[in-house]
Amino acid sequence: MCDVRPTPAFKWSLVFLIPLTFTWKLVAQYPASHEMRGRIVQFLTIHGFKVSEQTLVESVPIMHATKGDCSMIVAEASADGSTRDVMRHVSATMDQHFVVFRDKIYDEQPIWLTVTEDWWSRYLRKVGIAQQPEVPPIMVAATHSCAAEQLPWVELSGRLAGETKN
Repeated sequence: MCDVRPTPAFKWSLVFLIPLTFTWKLVAQYPASHEMRGRIVQFLTIHGFKVSEQTLVESVPIMHATKGDCSMIVAEASADGSTRDVMRHVSATMDQHFVVFRDKIYDEQPIWLTVTEDWWSRYLRKVGIAQQPEVPPIMVAATHSCAAEQLPWVELSGRLAGETKN
């Protein structure tokens, strides 16, 4: 039998590498969720909506907005689609349901696209190429009177990414 024991150099490298990997993961995280929520609230307010309530349902922040007889529920989605069921439950009485991602409107969250984008942007931030995170998918549910799909969601994407689009 062969007795394999780690060398002292290997042990010391682990002592330095493990904290380094944790630091790397912390640096590559998305900005605070409250910052994203604040920007979504700002977008809705600019377009005449009154954001009346912000609730936390199963750790998913949900924003309720109204404008006349229009009622809308907006939430930041997770890249892996794990928040879909929460939003479906909360917005069961709404007429329209869609997801805004990269300036496009989807009937359902394109999970393969959002997960791939999330992984890629995290990698680019880790290696120092990209500083700004990609805009997360935004779940929207609204009554028909809102015409929510007609809102300029591209503005929200630009604001979240720190860009100014004309």
